[in-house]
Amino acid sequence: MEANFFRFAVQELFDKVQGVRIEKVYMPGRDIYTLDMGKRGNLILACSRKQGFFTLSSTKPPNPSKPPAQAMRLRKHIKNRRILDMISMWPERRIFLRLFAADPVWLELDLVRGLSVVDDPGVSPEDSIAWPDLESFFADKEIWKTHPQLTPPLRQELTRRSPDEAGRLLQDLAAGRPEGFFICEKGPDRLGLSCFRITDSDTCREFDSALEACAAFAEPGLQSLLDAPIEKAREKEEKKKNRKLQKKMQQIQEDHKRLLEMTKLEDQGKIIQNNLYQLDPEQKTAGLRLKDHHGLEHELELDPGRTVRENMQWFFKRARKGKRGLEAVSRRKNELAGPELGSHQADASRQEKESRQAQSSDSRSDLHRKAHVFRSSDGYTILRAKNSRVAGDLLRKYASWFDYWLHSQDGPGAHTILKRRGREESVPERTLEEAAVLAALASFQKNEGRARIMCALVKDVKPVKGAAPGRVKVDRVYKSLVVEPDPDLEAGLKVDKS
Repeated sequence: MEANFFRFAVQELFDKVQGVRIEKVYMPGRDIYTLDMGKRGNLILACSRKQGFFTLSSTKPPNPSKPPAQAMRLRKHIKNRRILDMISMWPERRIFLRLFAADPVWLELDLVRGLSVVDDPGVSPEDSIAWPDLESFFADKEIWKTHPQLTPPLRQELTRRSPDEAGRLLQDLAAGRPEGFFICEKGPDRLGLSCFRITDSDTCREFDSALEACAAFAEPGLQSLLDAPIEKAREKEEKKKNRKLQKKMQQIQEDHKRLLEMTKLEDQGKIIQNNLYQLDPEQKTAGLRLKDHHGLEHELELDPGRTVRENMQWFFKRARKGKRGLEAVSRRKNELAGPELGSHQADASRQEKESRQAQSSDSRSDLHRKAHVFRSSDGYTILRAKNSRVAGDLLRKYASWFDYWLHSQDGPGAHTILKRRGREESVPERTLEEAAVLAALASFQKNEGRARIMCALVKDVKPVKGAAPGRVKVDRVYKSLVVEPDPDLEAGLKVDKS
């Protein structure tokens, strides 16, 4: 609301509310005040440096269930007090209303700072406002500092008009004669309330009185001010959610990095496993220098409180934990990406996990029905067929092409599979001998002092078409071993069905 418009609007307002009792004060929003004046309506004051306005309305904006402390303080001083007089400081867009009381009480209405109660306004009704002439206006670029009624909209309008028109406008305003009461608009923007026509605007709606213009201006303006705190709270909540989301995503990235490092411990475990046959597994040391299957040398840091074997097992355990953690991190990331998407993916992941567990359970149960399962001293799995009918299944379903197949040489025996963890992996000699002993114990040589066992890659073992179950053809023998059948070894390496 431009200051010169404010001058005429507050005079019209006082003519309507003089002698009226202020029944109550409300604050429906931040910097918005409502003075309930009974049958005369509600004086609504929206405070803002650029877009502040007031209006006299028959409707009351919705109020919060709990009034703010400032509203309670104002009620204490002005509730049920009648308006007796007014002092207008319109160049500063503020007025003082004298209220009926034993001691003088003044209610200050400031279009920028809001409502307050003062004992003395510090000005008198006789204080006059001096106006400069047009020549002084054009001569002094900072004349507005001594004449605040020369507002930015008025100064801009005076420079746009011809000297004669600008002079008449200045004289009319000094004499208290407005050109009219307007709401001017330029494009999508409202330029505000004005008591002179803004020639640079696209449209200027004219009203019969200043209060009518205030009512038309307040209708959309008040709603936007009431919605502003709600919108601000919504934006604040949205920013808070985004900060939480970013914090969670950052934590997920840190967890992913940490768990990825844990999975790399599997490589160290494999290096120890591949070299365990030439180490003392029960030795306790702070480090080892070992070669991997490519022949590259690695410096491994170990826990001196654990044996070499225990360090190897700890590396594998930590790596498995890291892999499980990465799966959990992936699920968390999907859930954060979108509640619905995350929920579907979580359900799918859970179903997939349950399916894998069921399949794994069925597979283990089926395996134990068809084969005896053993675990070597170095941690390798060894499978031995229970009879010749299941030997084919053992080769097709439970063996990889790079696993080792063992069988008694030159006579009947059980098909035995030594599982490897990769085609490049070197199996310790002790494990290979233990697998050969297990094969010998289920062969025609089990009661002999020494047994000859042949070893081949699974890819080189082919079933003979049309022959009896268990008959195979070996294209290439990898190694022949001579071992002593030890019945106690079988019981020591046997894996329980659970």
